[in-house]
Amino acid sequence: MIFAPHMLQVKVITPMAKDEFGRPIPGTGGEYWQEVGKCRCDDNTTKEFSSDNGSVYRPNYHVVCEKRITVKAGDEVRCMDGDGVRGQGEVYTVKSTNYFNYSELWM
Repeated sequence: MIFAPHMLQVKVITPMAKDEFGRPIPGTGGEYWQEVGKCRCDDNTTKEFSSDNGSVYRPNYHVVCEKRITVKAGDEVRCMDGDGVRGQGEVYTVKSTNYFNYSELWM
């Protein structure tokens, strides 16, 4: 991909550790943002998805990544533009291409 000005990050949640009685240990676990790779995040106003039960979903952002990614539908992701957040949300669907080495996701 020629133009990839943003950085895709996925939220990783680590569950709290438990002691021998099954109680959570304070100070363990947490969440952080892990960088996946370079991407381009565009506002989406035209693409609509319809589910099997007939409900229509219009995602807010369309993200194109430089490589195949391991993000799944339902993951929390964000696109960083320098120090600011360009777009953030839950992934609705992910598509990868066979011939070209890039992935698309809608959130």
